[in-house]
Amino acid sequence: MNWFKFFKTLRKYYYLEPAFDRFITEYRKAERLNRQFGCKIDHRTQISFDDINNLEIGKNVYLGAFTVIYVLNENDKKDCKLIIGENTYIGEQNNIRAAGGTIKIGKNCLISQQVSIIGSDHTFKKGINIQDQPWKTENRGVEIGDDVWIGCSVQIMAGVKIGSGAVIAAGSAVTKNVEENTVVAGVPAKFVKHRE
Repeated sequence: MNWFKFFKTLRKYYYLEPAFDRFITEYRKAERLNRQFGCKIDHRTQISFDDINNLEIGKNVYLGAFTVIYVLNENDKKDCKLIIGENTYIGEQNNIRAAGGTIKIGKNCLISQQVSIIGSDHTFKKGINIQDQPWKTENRGVEIGDDVWIGCSVQIMAGVKIGSGAVIAAGSAVTKNVEENTVVAGVPAKFVKHRE
């Protein structure tokens, strides 16, 4: 079914302009990125970026429906990027925020649903509203190696490096670096065993 034609037809009969316009914008953006990078981005994914040069998406990457991605820089800085290696699968309803720090995801990774990857934290000085505070300049960015499996509902905080071959159990909160080929679980995530 051609969703574009379907919504265009409905638009004539119902007041669907805001929903239609948003759908078409995201649909066209996904199609443009799919052509440019040779990947498969579901048209229900929301991707916001201030410069397309800050996106690097490898071939055969899959981004699932209702995933939200932000690649935004503060002021004139252009140092926040999202880099995803080829053949990586990112499931539905994920939250990837490369705002205030670069997020690098390796090749052949498997990221389940409802995972949050946060590139930076805000400062929280007294006397300034939290929403007006700048991003922290230390402990920013996230680096995920190749062949990493991240389970459902994992939270990966800013400043973390996850080694290649690591497995992060569902529901974990990753606040510290994870060694290569290890399995971690819990809140906060702790070593469970080595991958065999």
